[in-house]
Amino acid sequence: MNIHKISLTPYGSMTTLPDSQTIFGAMCWSIRELYGEDELEELLNNFIDHKNKFVVSSSFIKGLFKAPVMNWATLEEIIDIGNKMDIESSQLAIRGKQLNKMEYMSEKVFKDYLEGELDRKEVVEDILTRKGKFHISESILQYKDEKIGAIDYYEENSRRNFINRMSGTTDEGKLFYYNRSFLKPNTNLYFLIKTEDIDYFSPVFRYMSDNAIGGDRSIGVNGFKVIHEGIFNYTKNIEENVLLSKYIPYYEEINWEKSMYNISIGNYKIESRHDFFGKDILKSQIGYIVEGSRIVLRQNKEIYGRLPIVKEINNKEIRHNGLGFFL
Repeated sequence: MNIHKISLTPYGSMTTLPDSQTIFGAMCWSIRELYGEDELEELLNNFIDHKNKFVVSSSFIKGLFKAPVMNWATLEEIIDIGNKMDIESSQLAIRGKQLNKMEYMSEKVFKDYLEGELDRKEVVEDILTRKGKFHISESILQYKDEKIGAIDYYEENSRRNFINRMSGTTDEGKLFYYNRSFLKPNTNLYFLIKTEDIDYFSPVFRYMSDNAIGGDRSIGVNGFKVIHEGIFNYTKNIEENVLLSKYIPYYEEINWEKSMYNISIGNYKIESRHDFFGKDILKSQIGYIVEGSRIVLRQNKEIYGRLPIVKEINNKEIRHNGLGFFL
């Protein structure tokens, strides 16, 4: 399968940056509306062998990648560099914390990491001494000659009438509060997709541009212009695979001893479209391995992870996307 980059330009506010589950769900709804429910069911029930199978990453701010999970330096290494470079202990502690707070890499740094060209000790020394070619700004590891601005991402609290999803009506006097997130103007997101036939998804992306990626479409939230930018090219010379999606693995897929990963628990709900109006749309809690995890895989195949059935509504099986997107 080829890897393509898809840009997301927000029309307004969003509840959060869309993750791989949310994007996968929006694409499945779009396939259903464009190609029919039978085609969607055939795809999901025969996913591994289907000609239109696809895997998506979570979304990220354009120009950035999730930083791989890594122990950048031991305490002894940090102290040794501090002694050699005569760095005051207070400054050494402050600069060392930057390594632990790193969340993203610039695309250039990330691609160099995949190629095996990123020297861990060089990065650590540059950050601690504030010399050399690397620096961390706003939790982003980047080259000093790159001009990457701060992540201008902010939230505001809003309130709405509470809607009883079972009756479809508001409950008098009841309100609920939620977050709305904003990016500065002209800031784009992107996600990556692996597929054998990108043309099949061109109408899907156009349909997604006219609909929300996630819930709250009725109040103008989570709207994005979705555009196929082209093939994503990279070179990989490292053993491990960097996870860019949420991943529910089969145990035998992973070499657990060689991998470094973080695990989280998520609460998701089914998008409340007409089919499920008035139904319980909350899914059970789901555990998964998160973005940035470094996974050494035991198997060589196109599709990793699972699409477990997590709920049934109106005799329809509801799945959750646990497919791993790796670079």
